[in-house]
Amino acid sequence: MPSVKLSQTEMQYITILQGIVNVTINDCIVEEEDNKVVFVVSEGQAGLAIGKRGININKLKEMIAKDVEIIEHSSDPAKFIKNCFLPIIIKNISLLERKNGKVATVEVDNKDKGRAIGRNGKNINKVKNLVLRQFDIVDVMIKQ
Repeated sequence: MPSVKLSQTEMQYITILQGIVNVTINDCIVEEEDNKVVFVVSEGQAGLAIGKRGININKLKEMIAKDVEIIEHSSDPAKFIKNCFLPIIIKNISLLERKNGKVATVEVDNKDKGRAIGRNGKNINKVKNLVLRQFDIVDVMIKQ
């Protein structure tokens, strides 16, 4: 597994979230252009991080004045990729070894393809970034 390098700002956001709720945070990415912070929490801790009726997330949003997204980690790359795309339903994920590294192909319904990619590719780029940081998978492609 690759090592994740966090910026000072990302470490501050992790400290703030851990001050609100005791969860293990594997990764944090600040998306300045979307005014959003994405946290990857350990397997089984997403519900705890969000809190009953979103109380923990709402408190964090108020404190940092940014949108917050929680993604649950998994040691299985395919399950982690599914978690990154939630609430979009993934039909199938295949991992292939290419000469430049591992590549994941994600199959979604045609009606969900636009949501999976996101405006200007922001959703797929977020997933690509997280998957590269967590599993050394060099690319994630959407297939319909």
